[in-house]
Amino acid sequence: MSGVNSFWRWLLRQRTLWMVTVLYLWAWSAAPAKAAAALSYGAHLFASVLIIIVAVFALTGLIQVKVGRDFISSLLGHDSGIKGLLIALGCGIFMIGPSYVVFPLLMGVRRLGARWAVIAIVLVAWAIKPQMLPIEAQFLGFPFALMRTGLILIMAIPLGLLIEWLMPV
Repeated sequence: MSGVNSFWRWLLRQRTLWMVTVLYLWAWSAAPAKAAAALSYGAHLFASVLIIIVAVFALTGLIQVKVGRDFISSLLGHDSGIKGLLIALGCGIFMIGPSYVVFPLLMGVRRLGARWAVIAIVLVAWAIKPQMLPIEAQFLGFPFALMRTGLILIMAIPLGLLIEWLMPV
């Protein structure tokens, strides 16, 4: 019986689900055909990203089980020093993928002992996107692309340390 009660408590806490349900019911009452089309589009979009989400969660689980907490702590924890911050900078620069892939992965690394500065630096450096630099330079100019990339590189570690300082332990 407690399993059923915990399921209902969980269901009641899902504000986004309830908000979307109410919006779809409202849309259905206003224009059923458009609401059905929106629901169909949403279902197709969900199906297209579901396989990626499952793969990322599996990868995150694998990292948590196979990669030891001691290894992550020594590489990216508080005792890693500047080496851990530079690893985070490099990982962030060359990391690709959408946010629904990156955030669960970083959460898993954080749970394994990575410090907040590492997580923040990865996210700041993730904005560089080396594969997009030629396109950025073409449309916005080489000086802009160089300045933006340089400022991110210069500010990533100080911003990461500031975020870590502001975060509760």
